Amino acid sequence: MIITKQWLNEWIDISGVSVKRLCEVFNSIGLEVDSLTSYKMPKHVVVGKVEEKDPHPDADKLSVCQVNIGGKIQQIVCGAKNVAKGQLVPVALSGAKLPNGLEIKPTKLRGVQSNGMICSSSELGLPKINDGIMVLDESLGKLKLGMELANIEKLNDDVIDLELTANRGDCLSIHGVARDLSAYLGKNLKELPHIEEDEHLLGIGRILSLQIEDRVDSSFVYKALEYSSFKENVLMQIRLGLVEFEYKNPIECFLNYTTYSTGVLFRAYDFDLFAKGEKAEVVVKKTKEGFDGVFDLDGLASYVGYKQDKCSKITNKPKRFIIEASYVRPEIISRLGMKNKKINSDFHYYRSSRGSEPDLEFGMKCLRYVLKEEDGISLYGGSQKHLCDLKEKSISFSLDSAVALIGEKIDKNKSINLLKALGFDVTFNTDQDMFYIKVPPYRHDVSDMQDICEEIVRIIGIDNITPKSYKFAEKSRENKAYLDFKKRYDLRQKSVGAGFFESISYVFDDKAKMDKYSIQAVDSKIDIANPITNELNTLRSTLCLHLLDAVSLNVKNSMQNVCLFEIGKVFNQKREESTKIAWVMSGQNEGLRVENHGKLPLVSLERFAYKISSILGKFSLEAGKSDSKLFSPYEYANVLIDGKVVGFMARVHAKVEDEYGILNTYICELDFDKLPRDEKIAKAYSKFPSSSRELSLLVPQDMQYKKVKECIDAVKEKNLIKFFPIDRFESDDLGDNVSLSVKFIFQDDKQTLEDEQVNKIIDLILKNLDAKLGIKLR
Repeated sequence: MIITKQWLNEWIDISGVSVKRLCEVFNSIGLEVDSLTSYKMPKHVVVGKVEEKDPHPDADKLSVCQVNIGGKIQQIVCGAKNVAKGQLVPVALSGAKLPNGLEIKPTKLRGVQSNGMICSSSELGLPKINDGIMVLDESLGKLKLGMELANIEKLNDDVIDLELTANRGDCLSIHGVARDLSAYLGKNLKELPHIEEDEHLLGIGRILSLQIEDRVDSSFVYKALEYSSFKENVLMQIRLGLVEFEYKNPIECFLNYTTYSTGVLFRAYDFDLFAKGEKAEVVVKKTKEGFDGVFDLDGLASYVGYKQDKCSKITNKPKRFIIEASYVRPEIISRLGMKNKKINSDFHYYRSSRGSEPDLEFGMKCLRYVLKEEDGISLYGGSQKHLCDLKEKSISFSLDSAVALIGEKIDKNKSINLLKALGFDVTFNTDQDMFYIKVPPYRHDVSDMQDICEEIVRIIGIDNITPKSYKFAEKSRENKAYLDFKKRYDLRQKSVGAGFFESISYVFDDKAKMDKYSIQAVDSKIDIANPITNELNTLRSTLCLHLLDAVSLNVKNSMQNVCLFEIGKVFNQKREESTKIAWVMSGQNEGLRVENHGKLPLVSLERFAYKISSILGKFSLEAGKSDSKLFSPYEYANVLIDGKVVGFMARVHAKVEDEYGILNTYICELDFDKLPRDEKIAKAYSKFPSSSRELSLLVPQDMQYKKVKECIDAVKEKNLIKFFPIDRFESDDLGDNVSLSVKFIFQDDKQTLEDEQVNKIIDLILKNLDAKLGIKLR
């Protein structure tokens, strides 16, 4: 949105505000300044009057003009086609330096003396407004011959380009920007002078009628004008040039000037296109695309708020024409514009889609004020109108909630005053401490308390709000999905680090093979109805079969040591889904190396368990039993972590190994969800040295170490920090017993343990072993 300071001054008194301060204010209230350009008229350029115009004796395209510059006549040769006797023109005298670098000096043009130059707008550094010289008029103020153009305020202007956000359609006019300024500066907007309508004017109803055929969404006000001529208004031409707003004829110049000034959208139509005889009829109805359309006798004249048909536009011929002021809600026209991109829009769509000014009577009043000095125009009395009910938005909120949102207590009366200055209807209930606010129809972007608070902060100034640290407690980002992902990632990395390769297989399996090895399958009633193949005709309940297939394939490809793992979904008999992880190790225990002299041992349960412990950490094995024929009944153990069974570890049955053509093969399959997360927890450590004792115990041959461990743990001695078996000795001298050597480590957090203290704990352990298990010291 481009504005000029002088134009803005017609709506609000900012004569005492510097342009620098003005830019600071705009930035403060959210109307960001993109650029600033100052236009200053060069010195020695004065107002002159063309007293005589004669043709040049030696050049058809040149004229010799006698120009009065205030008590003195200067002869100037001019090449402009539009120069004429009686015109007030800008004259650059000898010594003037124009913005384009040209310095004026007395000279002869085709033999005729010329003492100056009659200038065009572009030669003075202003936008081009026509193809000839610039003709001055009273729109610039009272002009005196010989007056320096540098002293005419309206020609020396500052142009500010504002970067508006798309929701601020209310500021797409000079009046809208002035309204924001008035709230910040505390100055009232200037009112348009009241213009009495001549009672003797012919009423518009005699020549124009408005017919609404459908339920339309737009509002309209129509007036009819009759004109014979328009005077060129140089101020309007210059200002529209400065703000880069185009027009094609004098009528469009007036209408576009009023649109840019007020925000109300205007169009002009050729009266004869709507007229049957002396009376015209404007028909408004829906088009097939969904727009509100204005129709003349030949058909569609315009899409309201979107585009005007070029055939319905006015020309410069003296005649009657129809002026239309219209408004359509931005959400409606935007939606239709997006649906009908093949229809090219005009400049109206840019404003209507962001929210034009809905007060059409205000726009018409401004247009009448602009046209009041035009002698060649006669208006018809009254207007034809159709006004839609605008939905009034009401917002209510408490003072406390506003303070909480803004972050600082704002003066209540100040907030009310600035909101009223912006056009809001504000009521405050002191008993309830509640604001009740009605949003003006031109503020399409305001819909809730947050928007109101933004308006308050915007005008007060964000820099005037005391900054405070935002206090918040971030919620934990850890959830089951993340924790499962992290656990899966860690297990995969550790498995690869331990020498296992990842295997990936289908979630389907061979039901016949599962039945062969007595592996429980999904109930046939809820099994796959349309399997991919006969070999993949059910959902798997274990990862073991696919891993054995992979081992067999690798062995057939000359791999002597195969270590694989897989993480995947399995399904129980009720088709309930779960995740499992499995490792398999087959063949030789290690590769050929000098250390083993080429004699490679086969994989053992001990070696496999050690390898798995490098992945899982501490766990224990407990003898178990499987119903499946896939595993050896003699090497099958449950895996326990923190005393809970999480899966199994077993050797594949020798018959199955032969069927697959593989050597010693061990498998460990665990329930993924039961595996604990690998959490590193810091613990305090003792600064005092530990003490150790090694005891040889006589234990029955058929007794599991698990019972011995549980009996020692039952002592619950805090200074016994660790114990573990280190040797097992068998001899005929021991009879049905074996000698089990156990190492005990003792440590205290507060002192170095004396031998007496350690011996006391040892005696307590031995007494408990003897009493419960009959185990004695060897």
